[in-house]
Amino acid sequence: MKVNHLHLAAELARRLADGWEPITLQEIKRQLSALGYKLDRTMDCRCNAVYQSGKWAGESHPCLTTGIKEADTGMSFCNDQARRDKNFQTLQALRRELYAVVGHYILEL
Repeated sequence: MKVNHLHLAAELARRLADGWEPITLQEIKRQLSALGYKLDRTMDCRCNAVYQSGKWAGESHPCLTTGIKEADTGMSFCNDQARRDKNFQTLQALRRELYAVVGHYILEL
């Protein structure tokens, strides 16, 4: 997939204008670890994400998603048998807030 660097720059500018700054991949890993989770980079998927509604509807950006597992069990956080404790609730909130630039993609949880 060819990455459009202009779309990446535009998305980063949109997020900064809304007060959302990127953090490092290492910081994401640290925050997940503190909650008992880890990234599963075997699940990496790169695509062009497109806003379907809202003020940015129709805009796109290069996106990287990946898996998240419970560190102790190795189970995906979204498995129906995974725990649903306070750390899970915190993880869900972080998934809406945290992002990092990895290569020419925005890593979204």
